[in-house]
Amino acid sequence: MIERAIATGRIDPADYEAAHLRYVRCMAQHGFHPMFRKTADGVYVELPNVDVEDMAALDVASLGCPSDNMIVEILYRIQQSNPDLLADYRLLAIQCLKRGGFVDTGYTVEDFDRDKKADEFPFDPYDDGPSDCLYVTGIAYFEVEP
Repeated sequence: MIERAIATGRIDPADYEAAHLRYVRCMAQHGFHPMFRKTADGVYVELPNVDVEDMAALDVASLGCPSDNMIVEILYRIQQSNPDLLADYRLLAIQCLKRGGFVDTGYTVEDFDRDKKADEFPFDPYDDGPSDCLYVTGIAYFEVEP
């Protein structure tokens, strides 16, 4: 996969899907069935695991399964979510939020920082669209059903 990406300059979506499937199958072999949501950019977001009785076993599986696929995941996420390679992920989130119509065109980094600090955004961060925009910054909002 990586050799193809070097030759073509991009991770092929089919290679990304194959890497994701290997991860899902590996987790299943360990007795776990992670749930995912796919963003508009085609990137899988792993949802929080619920009803897990053995967290240590989940940790072992989570660390072991993606080891050979992690580079594909990282490169594809950057390719799809940050094609301009912005170093400031806040700008990336703001661009995404503006594209989705979740904030107005005048929304700034200062607005984002203030809203993040207060944990009060002008949108519902639990909705999939805004949540996906925030996810690229390392902020994760998930509603977990009991």
